[in-house]
Amino acid sequence: MGNPYVRLTLIAAIWGSSWVAASALAQDGVPAIHASLGRFAFGSIGLLIALVGVRPWPRPSGRQWVQLAAMGFFGVFLYNLSFFNGLRTVPAGRASLMATLQPSLVYVYACVFWDEKPTLRKLSGLMLSLLGASTVLTQASPEKLFRTGLGTGDLWILGTVVSWVAYTLIGRRVTGALDSLPATAYAVWLGFAMLLAFSTVTGVGLPHFANTSFWLVSGYLGLLGTSLAFCLYLRGIKQVGAAKASIFINLVPVFSVLTSNLLLGEPITWPTIVGGLTALAGVRLLTMSR
Repeated sequence: MGNPYVRLTLIAAIWGSSWVAASALAQDGVPAIHASLGRFAFGSIGLLIALVGVRPWPRPSGRQWVQLAAMGFFGVFLYNLSFFNGLRTVPAGRASLMATLQPSLVYVYACVFWDEKPTLRKLSGLMLSLLGASTVLTQASPEKLFRTGLGTGDLWILGTVVSWVAYTLIGRRVTGALDSLPATAYAVWLGFAMLLAFSTVTGVGLPHFANTSFWLVSGYLGLLGTSLAFCLYLRGIKQVGAAKASIFINLVPVFSVLTSNLLLGEPITWPTIVGGLTALAGVRLLTMSR
């Protein structure tokens, strides 16, 4: 697996199948807080192992600790509670395609607050991504949206989009001063602590240790989907550059749709295909460096 492009494709496959694995947990009735705790128990251990050879560990300033805590809140705590709650009712493939709205929201924020100059190409990409995501969301029947409104599951998935956008925007500031790997590890550990505190305060408690399938899926999500994939992605960025590496992220919903169909029997409808391709085309235009 020395070829960086093969490695980046594998990462996209792992992240795409993570939606399916999480959906299996959610549909088995595992509470969102338990699924989140299981995922990041393994994820925290995996990132700790990845940092064993890093010396010295960075020492964030007080302001950076606040930013890292915010990353943990949005990217781990809020994102995953929304993620697992949403997948109770929203098919994994459709949910992953709705997540393609993330680059669009980041771009809008950059134009409004960071004075990024809009270009015709990026505005076209924004319109295409919004059109594609709305087609997937409404399954090409927008009148249903006005008649019945968004379902609870759809709102949870949109919550993951907003949470990840916040994590991304804060992370851009933090990783300008700290290396990406330790910054991510610190944020994950802080987010995991928040999940533990939430389970304690609400009286939910810890997951049932005898549930073998729960721990197997949690291990996959935490060790492969969180720790290993992130480390390999960083390596891919170093080998081929951020611009080329980011292109492979567009494959994540493709793998999610395919694996959800193969493993969960979720139907692939024509609005999902057309809307997904439209959204991916828009995202590609938004993320092109030139």
